[in-house]
Amino acid sequence: MNPTTETSLRFTGDYPALAVWGLAFGLAAAMWFLYRREVRLLSSPLAWVPAALRSAAVFLAVLVLSGPVLRNETTMRQLGRVILAIDTSASMNLEDDPPTADGEPPPTRSEARITRAQKLLLGGTSPLLDKLKETQDVELVLLRGGQTQRLWWHRQGGKDTSGEMPQSFDVPADAATTNLDSVLSEAVAPVSPGTALVLFSDGQHNGPGSPEEFASTMRQSGVPIFTIGFGSEIPPPDLSILNVLTAESVFAEENLQGRILVSDSLPAGTPAQVRITSASKTLWEQNFSAEGKGERRFDFTIPVKELPENSATANDKTLRRLNVQVAVLGERSNIEKTRANNNREIALHLLSKKRKVLILDGRPRWETRYIHNHFDRDDRWEVKLVFNDYAEKSDSSALRKNFPQTREELLTYDLILLGDVSVSNFSSQQLDWLVEFVEKRGGGLILIDGAHGHLRTWAQGKTAPLMPIVWTENAATSALKKISWKLSSDGERETALRLSDSPSANSTLWPTLPAMRWFSVAKALPGSTILAHFQAANLPTDEGLPAAVFRPAGAGAVLYIGTDDLWRWRYQVGDLYHQRLWMQLAAWISAPPFQAEDRRFSIGTDHLRYTPGEPSEIRVRVRDSSGNLMSQAEPRAFLYHEGKEVATLQLEPDPTHFGIYRTLTPPLKSGSYEVAVAENASAPRSDLRLSLHVADPGNPEWATLTMNRPLLETMATVTGGRFLREEQAASELPQLLKSVDRKQSTVNETLLWSSWWWFGAIISLLTAEWLLRKRLRLV
Repeated sequence: MNPTTETSLRFTGDYPALAVWGLAFGLAAAMWFLYRREVRLLSSPLAWVPAALRSAAVFLAVLVLSGPVLRNETTMRQLGRVILAIDTSASMNLEDDPPTADGEPPPTRSEARITRAQKLLLGGTSPLLDKLKETQDVELVLLRGGQTQRLWWHRQGGKDTSGEMPQSFDVPADAATTNLDSVLSEAVAPVSPGTALVLFSDGQHNGPGSPEEFASTMRQSGVPIFTIGFGSEIPPPDLSILNVLTAESVFAEENLQGRILVSDSLPAGTPAQVRITSASKTLWEQNFSAEGKGERRFDFTIPVKELPENSATANDKTLRRLNVQVAVLGERSNIEKTRANNNREIALHLLSKKRKVLILDGRPRWETRYIHNHFDRDDRWEVKLVFNDYAEKSDSSALRKNFPQTREELLTYDLILLGDVSVSNFSSQQLDWLVEFVEKRGGGLILIDGAHGHLRTWAQGKTAPLMPIVWTENAATSALKKISWKLSSDGERETALRLSDSPSANSTLWPTLPAMRWFSVAKALPGSTILAHFQAANLPTDEGLPAAVFRPAGAGAVLYIGTDDLWRWRYQVGDLYHQRLWMQLAAWISAPPFQAEDRRFSIGTDHLRYTPGEPSEIRVRVRDSSGNLMSQAEPRAFLYHEGKEVATLQLEPDPTHFGIYRTLTPPLKSGSYEVAVAENASAPRSDLRLSLHVADPGNPEWATLTMNRPLLETMATVTGGRFLREEQAASELPQLLKSVDRKQSTVNETLLWSSWWWFGAIISLLTAEWLLRKRLRLV
């Protein structure tokens, strides 16, 4: 916009301006009076001018005592950038009925939330969007599930615009999810000074990530969030399934346990039922009376042997489909707002064997004991823990005796955790097996250093190629205070090191975790990747020292952890971070599991259960006719949906595991899939098939029918913004957004009392007065 200039006169002298002005007027008047006596007998019309000139000169001279300053303030104002983000998920298509007594149908129906949002921004004789574009740079963005759609923009007072202001959003409110984290981050990017985000939503976040952590990130960037809430806060009569918490896989001889979360807003006393069925067989059910107080929990246990068998034509004999249903019973079965949220389908896989992990340590340290407990509580893992007993003869030590007795037994493991234990505790043959386990079997090895330094003995001899680091002279780490972790750029990209659902907040979380008291000083070897550094106030290097180092080793992978103090992260939060980290590291470093295998090919996926819209990571291992892993293959994967080929995928080598190839499928729809592979583009497709089933979980947008005001208020408050209900937005939002305007002011001050032209004016007045006096013969 054009600059605006304001000019003002200020007085900065040592004497009060009012007193100085009074003195100046007084002396000027006195001077006039004296001159009038001198020229009263003159008849010339110019006789009064010398008196006026002398009075003016005296007035200006005395005024210098007040320190007059002329101030010019020029303001350059740039329009604030305002992103208007519109939630177009399915829940915004709900109509909020006025409350009625006894659950009777409402007499009238209101408009859908998305329609009201559209009218607020684009409708009427003076649309809100039209008002905002006059004072801000405006961008209109639609949130479409996991993506954004930039609908319109108007910047620089109309010099940069996408066209005429739209008359409607022109998209249906049908997105299957609401993501108020990564999608909003995409809408705001790139973040610039003077940016504000205005969110029009009912706040029903059901996608990945954390809106609260996104809001914290925006606060650090100086971006306020203004949330406009749509929807009623009074729940309508309804019964819905919020979630089904159960394992994605279970062993055939065990019981399937889980919990069903139900939202209950029915009138108290209404009879209802929750049940689980499979292939028309009822496996579990429970009748209950509604309470109308929100979330309820129902725990269930089902013997796996009671699950009905798959049909003879089913390709995957291990897959079972369970249907979870809630329903209102009796005469009032039609009382619910909607029945679209009464069903949930989940896929369950029957497993024949667990993944296996072997933990070897020199003593029962806190770290390894907690890790053992994590694996022991996880039904997907079978764990074996062996501590050294310090026998006089190493041949009879517990480590050597309890180590797998045969090569074949060791190769059945997927992961080995090696602690602070000397290499001398193992026989030469056992060391050969261990190297083969990593380099040829493709197993994972995690090294957990310890204060006794026994792990250093593994850096010589046949086990040296497994080491990703070399130890340096041991500094006095015990004198260091507040030893913290900081992820490297490689570590920030590694999902196994994610302790927060929000990637943007993960890197800031690590340094805030409880401090370590000890770590080993080492440096990474060439070919290794540093994932995290140790940091402390008095370390000799600003970058820090390696804390977590990764290195591929043959077909396997090795991860070095430079401390055994991670268990301190359990302080006041229990397993929140410690268990999550170790289970993610185990899944990443261990030999990848494959659900389908034959002599040439192995095919696996990252998960066993998927929801619509998620991609699947396909893993493939290829062997030659001799059974050796192939590292130069160019395998293809072929994806079939309901028997029809829908995608051909090129697989890329896995940088973590030799001989493994990976690719991501497109987002999956509900239904059954099969994956076939070929060694290269011209090779025939394998007969081996991997079956996937994407269960329809129902529309999570219908699970909760009210506005999530607490979430919207939190997002606004954390960033310094405001929460407004939809009826407040038109009147209050324009004024609130003025705070994001960027203004740059330039001040120029002229010191009148010491300027040349101020004294020049005085001299000019006195000179003119003297010349007139001479002409009038007064001198």
